[in-house]
Amino acid sequence: MFDKLLKLFWQSVKKNDDKRIATLTMPSGIHESNHHRYLSDGNPYHLLDVYYPENAAEKLQVVIDIHGGGWMYGDKELNKPYCLYLASQGNVVFNISYRLCPEVTAIEQLRDVAAALIWVRDHLADYPCDTDSICLTGDSAGGFLACYTAMLSRSEKMREIFDVPDFGLYISAVGLTSPVTRMDAEFPMNIYTRHMLGKNFKEKKWAPYVNADAILSLGEMPPTFLVTSDGDIPALKQTLYTAELFRKNSIETELLYRQGEAGKKLPHVFPVLYPDSEEGAKATQAMLRFFAAHRRETAAERT
Repeated sequence: MFDKLLKLFWQSVKKNDDKRIATLTMPSGIHESNHHRYLSDGNPYHLLDVYYPENAAEKLQVVIDIHGGGWMYGDKELNKPYCLYLASQGNVVFNISYRLCPEVTAIEQLRDVAAALIWVRDHLADYPCDTDSICLTGDSAGGFLACYTAMLSRSEKMREIFDVPDFGLYISAVGLTSPVTRMDAEFPMNIYTRHMLGKNFKEKKWAPYVNADAILSLGEMPPTFLVTSDGDIPALKQTLYTAELFRKNSIETELLYRQGEAGKKLPHVFPVLYPDSEEGAKATQAMLRFFAAHRRETAAERT
């Protein structure tokens, strides 16, 4: 019954998203390379797209995006307008899909993301990619996946606990928009998020690590940019908590909190929903500046 109610809820969200996306203005001059299969199992969710500016004359920063949707909804098409905007700002953007709950758990989604990143690693040379500036973004549930994937990139111990392969990418910075980083957090959120972890999840070896508080002892978190807003009902508290948690653990952290004007609050994941809006564009450009400031220097550049 719970699954059925959740599916009905996300179906209503999809209708609203379809209407919203139809109103957005897509940027021009973007080269699209679509529907690459990152696993050869025929699953329709094991696909990704690549976007970058046409006639790119130099190597560009890489941004890998993980869409949100409560772990139960969406695919790469949901975040395509946002990813096209990222590409219009001078980036090579990888936009990935992953399997959805309840057919899989959130932990299995992490393994899908890792598989997608292996494909990205193996195809960086096919696109105008600056391999010393590879950044990761995610919003809402995708923020959870991005946060954990960033840690997995730098922690062999964490990869062993979560049974995730080494995908061999150095993530130089992370952008988390309204992230859910505490799956076993306070009521009533935990009623929903625990459902995404699967039955008997407490018996799994990764069970003690479903809150970001616990994983920080397992490795290094890259520099992190966080975004939230006054109308971010699902994740405002979690985003603020995450920023404070990261700072206490000496992780370089920048928090952008935005308020709407004229009594109108900015919604959950507003930069992703409305990338061409003034507030959305400002937030995304601030994140991209943070990314650019954390490009990894090569040995030649250091000398």
